[in-house]
Amino acid sequence: MDSQLQEQLVNLLDRIAIQDTICAVTLHSDLNEPVRQYSRDAVIDYSSVTGPEFANISIQDHRDNLMKFLPGFDRRQHQVTNFEITVNGDEASARSQARAVHFIGEECWDIGAVYTHTLRRTLNGWRIVYQKADLVYQTGESLIEVAKARVSTQRKR
Repeated sequence: MDSQLQEQLVNLLDRIAIQDTICAVTLHSDLNEPVRQYSRDAVIDYSSVTGPEFANISIQDHRDNLMKFLPGFDRRQHQVTNFEITVNGDEASARSQARAVHFIGEECWDIGAVYTHTLRRTLNGWRIVYQKADLVYQTGESLIEVAKARVSTQRKR
């Protein structure tokens, strides 16, 4: 195999692995499974979607914040698509479009956002070191406060 073809194949495999890494975050989260696609030093910025307290925080703080309301939804589904990925050695950047639908009873909160990711190649594959969601649209009212109240009530029982 010539070197140019080999380089293209490696790039293609990296792009698929990066896309799989980003998609796995939402899949595992929606299924209430452990999410292992982040580096330990990852920084998350969801301030555009959930408020300024979610700007550039550690992955652990992000997870702690999510646990205050995610279990309060009856159902949720995230979809990620339209990837633009740039690989530069062991570093990569990606942009994609995301849609997240959240339900409590018959109420639905639907949001669309643009994800921005920075990733690093590790011995365990690609890991996200930075993730940002920029809100594009929202239909329905935010159900975060309702979900938080439900989680709070569940914990008191």
